[in-house]
Amino acid sequence: MVTFTNQPNQLALFQGRNTVGDERDCVVVTVSGQDRPGITAAFTRILVDNNVEILDIEQASLQDFLGLSFLLDMTGVSHSKDSVLKDLLFEANRLGLTLHFRLFSEKEVRAKNSKNLFVLTLFGGTRALAEISMILGEENANIEMITNLTHHSANCIELTVNVNRVPSLSQLKQRVMAQGHTLGVDLALQKMETYRKNKRLVFFDMDNTLVDMEIIDEMARLGGVLPEVSRITEKAMRGDLDFQESLTQRLALLKGLRLEELERLRDGMKLSEGADDLVATLRRFGYGMGLVSGGFQYFADHLKHKLELDFACANQLEIKEGALTGRVVGPIVDGPEKAKIVNRVSTEKGILLDQTVAIGDGANDVLMLGQAGLGIAYNAKRGLGRVANMSLGRARLMNILYVLGICKDEMACCNVLG
Repeated sequence: MVTFTNQPNQLALFQGRNTVGDERDCVVVTVSGQDRPGITAAFTRILVDNNVEILDIEQASLQDFLGLSFLLDMTGVSHSKDSVLKDLLFEANRLGLTLHFRLFSEKEVRAKNSKNLFVLTLFGGTRALAEISMILGEENANIEMITNLTHHSANCIELTVNVNRVPSLSQLKQRVMAQGHTLGVDLALQKMETYRKNKRLVFFDMDNTLVDMEIIDEMARLGGVLPEVSRITEKAMRGDLDFQESLTQRLALLKGLRLEELERLRDGMKLSEGADDLVATLRRFGYGMGLVSGGFQYFADHLKHKLELDFACANQLEIKEGALTGRVVGPIVDGPEKAKIVNRVSTEKGILLDQTVAIGDGANDVLMLGQAGLGIAYNAKRGLGRVANMSLGRARLMNILYVLGICKDEMACCNVLG
């Protein structure tokens, strides 16, 4: 069935209309109905026969229901413009489709194409979409497109959002990230740009990120000083205590811990759920990867070898006569030092910061996440969301792959999903 509502009036607008200067006559045509082969060919043949150019085109099919849109330049049409539209309308009628059209001046087209687009990737169901889309509406952000990234379910969708009329991008981001945290869903908000899906280098934090443990707390357990060390660790993770001072205090409590005990702890380190699959997939897709940790090189080197990482940078424990001295050798790897390492490694490998990913969970990861092209707060305190582009819950590391543009089918091809 063809919808002719208001079409005669619109056709009349074309009759007698002249092109002024280089101004183009533009028309948006939308077609909907039962999908089947040959629809695009039928409409584009009419356009070719009438010397009409396509300026933009978009098509989607959901459960065999088609949505097809053309932005057409009618300026050089070989016959009358209204006859072209009539041909399109009758072709839609023949195919059992609904067709609408709307006239635009070139000035209107340019204004509508002047957009500031962000991509919001949301891992959640209907409630998450309802809550997040409500915030977008309240902040005057318009959803331009919604795409399902998992194909057979709605648990991972990508929203293309125009933020031209948003009064405060920082407020929008803060509200979206906070709501994701409240709902317990993962989400990412990134500017739509060239390097969004062209990342090449990934920097992992170690403790409570790549491994599912705070290693220094486990060292403290072996040394019988866990309560004292845990209190200092928690202060440092919240940002209430300078990292260098907290590390110095905690290490002093571990003086005398034997190397044999460290070996047992090292060999029993537990990876975070999905970490090994994530690393294996990224390696197969050619990503460079490494550790940048405020933890200890003794454990980082073990993970580097085990996971076949490219580099590992952490604090060097001082060991004398088979025991810890309670000190480190060389500069302490704190937040600023982590950021310097990211810069240095990226430069050495000839990779732009826009092409880097940094993943961490604590206050000493703020600078590292803030300068990376994609900063990911993993199972982190709310404060880290201020600088992160993505908020990720515990045991959901594999969701990073969707944000990097690696779809479920590609993961399956890597034999990661079984």
